Amino acid sequence: MSLILSALSKNPFAVIGHRGAAGLAMENTLTAIEKALELKVEIIEVDLHKTKDNVLVLFHDDDLKRIAGRDDKISDITYGVLKKIDLNGDYVPTLEEAIELIDGKAGLYVDVKDPAAARDALKLIERKVAVDWVAFISSYDDVLTSVRELNKNVVTGLIYFKPPGRIFDAKKLGAKIVLPRWNIATEKANLTAHKLKLKVSTWTVNDISLAVKVVKRGVDGVASDFPDKLKRLQREFKF
Repeated sequence: MSLILSALSKNPFAVIGHRGAAGLAMENTLTAIEKALELKVEIIEVDLHKTKDNVLVLFHDDDLKRIAGRDDKISDITYGVLKKIDLNGDYVPTLEEAIELIDGKAGLYVDVKDPAAARDALKLIERKVAVDWVAFISSYDDVLTSVRELNKNVVTGLIYFKPPGRIFDAKKLGAKIVLPRWNIATEKANLTAHKLKLKVSTWTVNDISLAVKVVKRGVDGVASDFPDKLKRLQREFKF
């Protein structure tokens, strides 16, 4: 079993550091990943884009407006330009840097935001011998299809946020994980996913009382910007 699926089998639930640990450091940076590793989260989630010169980078949005106040699209600038942008003392790292930093000490969710980046990312993960501890997750069906066509051993997961959800679609796509937004990760939906041998990994839960509710509904993993809070809950949790 892959490290990811093993982590999602952990009782009472797996803690996923959202964008590294976005509430504790600048999202999708090596500092955020280091924070998550220090907390010993089971899985770290990052977002993937590709620059104009085909460098795979950790970034959530299509453009720099929210993070850096610039209109540039990630796909329209080179990595040399992107890396020089100061993010409160941090910078936009590459996927390769993230893989080397994590090095199997936690599982890694690669949330593919740009479908054009998927195949190159798979080649990198294969070259780094990281297939056993990385999962490709995306809201794009073709991302999951394309990586599984190239490597049947890759774990994939389907992200969705609108009811009634996409559990059956995920199964058809060969995914092993469904990633519903917390509000549609109902007890009934989770039972359905589990009957289909799918793990349920929900997002993004920053409130402890809400985290208790979603865990009691039967999710296998919870993503949070504050994985420190969820690790405390994980240690203290009682059904």
